[in-house]
Amino acid sequence: MEKKSVKMKILETANRLFYTQGYRATGINQIIKEANVAKASFYQHFPSKENLCEEYLTQRHLISHKKQQNFINTGDTPVERICNLFENIRQNAIENNFNGCPFLNIAAETYEHESKIRQAVAQHKTKLIALIKTELKDFDDPDTLSEMIYLIYEGTNIAVRNYRKIWPVDRAIQLVCNLLKMSS
Repeated sequence: MEKKSVKMKILETANRLFYTQGYRATGINQIIKEANVAKASFYQHFPSKENLCEEYLTQRHLISHKKQQNFINTGDTPVERICNLFENIRQNAIENNFNGCPFLNIAAETYEHESKIRQAVAQHKTKLIALIKTELKDFDDPDTLSEMIYLIYEGTNIAVRNYRKIWPVDRAIQLVCNLLKMSS
């Protein structure tokens, strides 16, 4: 059995704690204790909690973006592919007890608008818009249309978390399918 590196143990612990209890509610001492690492080891890899959060978001981005690509790659038409993207929200909600988008959760707790954490969230969301835009390249005004769909996507993420129900995904898919059919 392969032994996990100290850095990986810290990241896995931070991933779980930041996502389940929040960034601000999670302290460095709790991460150190639950990861079962020395304080000096923590600071050797992460000079601050903010640095740890940046790495957490980088790791989450890689996983999330790949999942989004997998969902959008299903379907035969751009309309189907975009609507299938919303299944990512449904799956995430079911798998994670309606805990929401990790990026939106962190952004909601980060008040410093110019922080590297906010920049990491914005970069992730910008890649999502680009992914949508690629599918809509043959539509009139793909820039505006992709931004509109992105806003519906994020609203769906928030509504699913707030209501702890799946119906917002179904309504969003209806809305986006109708919007795209009207725009094609």
